[in-house]
Amino acid sequence: MNKILFFLVSISVFLSPVQAQDPVEGPSGSAFWDWVPLSVPAGAQRGDIHWIQERQDAPLNAQGWNVIYVSEGAGGDLEYVSGEIYIPRFPARSEREVIIWATGTTGTQDSCAPSRNNLYQAQDGSSRVPGIESLLGRGYIVVMSDYQGSGTPGPTAYLQGAAQAKASFDIVRAAQNLPSAMAGNDVGIYGFSQGGQTALWAAHIAEEYAPELNLAGAIPLAPASRHLDLSFYDLGIPANNGYFIMRMAGLQVGHPELKLSDILTEAGLEMLTAQSWGCYEIFAAAAQISEPYAKEEALEPGTAWRAWLEENDEFLPINDSIPFLIVQGDEDIDVPVELTREVVADLCEQDSMVTYIEMAGADHFGVFAPGGSMAADWFAARFAGETLQNNYCE
Repeated sequence: MNKILFFLVSISVFLSPVQAQDPVEGPSGSAFWDWVPLSVPAGAQRGDIHWIQERQDAPLNAQGWNVIYVSEGAGGDLEYVSGEIYIPRFPARSEREVIIWATGTTGTQDSCAPSRNNLYQAQDGSSRVPGIESLLGRGYIVVMSDYQGSGTPGPTAYLQGAAQAKASFDIVRAAQNLPSAMAGNDVGIYGFSQGGQTALWAAHIAEEYAPELNLAGAIPLAPASRHLDLSFYDLGIPANNGYFIMRMAGLQVGHPELKLSDILTEAGLEMLTAQSWGCYEIFAAAAQISEPYAKEEALEPGTAWRAWLEENDEFLPINDSIPFLIVQGDEDIDVPVELTREVVADLCEQDSMVTYIEMAGADHFGVFAPGGSMAADWFAARFAGETLQNNYCE
């Protein structure tokens, strides 16, 4: 009887309708992130807003806010996470669809978190959220999470797929808590690299973690999704030394059974400090390491690290009603095309609907803008209930 009661209470927590809140205005400047409490209050719910801060760089057709909201941390406890919400300026006649942008690697130093930085690049005026103007122009709300620990106090749970997906769904709930947003339950997700991993995991956990949301489709761009394979792969490419070291530091967060000294040598452990030098400095610094930085035996079967890497790669099964658009460059040295082909093959094996575009001559970042430009039309077709065209799995 107690088990039944617990189950019903648990389900009611996830299924209870989100109530729009009058959000509290947060402090200005970096205090918006730095002064975030280390714990959430008793009774806090996923998606609850702690405070918000209007952004001054939103696209012309939208308003934007930074937001501190409640999500589930890597260790399973609720915590505060930062992110952004953009809402079209023109009025809505009904609830709006919500598009999640899942960001790629930005660096694990707090100042590197997307919400702490400009939406548009000073060099060329491009957006770090590809296609955002088109999505807003269709009337969609666009939301994005910095993920757990990025931008806010505490360590960054870098590359933890399930946690990133939870943070992404919970910022949809946060948007539903904004009275003026009119955010509905129809959702799409697209993301690049680390964000491609997030998109796959979101499809995997959607029914269990966010049953009130209707995930209409996912667009992983060059998804960094097979981290056991990527770990072995990175060991042979000096330019990827920094990715290996950052990956292990991020995966260890919330997992006290894992010790970095079991998988990194003294040279690797010393390089961890480079994460605080800036957003990408660790990559250039780690590429110069001339001695072994990893203990490869920690990746062998039967080890704690191997078990966690395998678990972090288990984004299957996925409900075969969720369609995918996957875009990959065939000259990508960060996420090799062979690994993305395996992802596509696995999705086809479980009868998913997949449009797969392999871009000849494109490196890792070569799919960022082209893939993002496809999002608005592709999601519009999914929300309209149109059957996926060019199903690679047929």
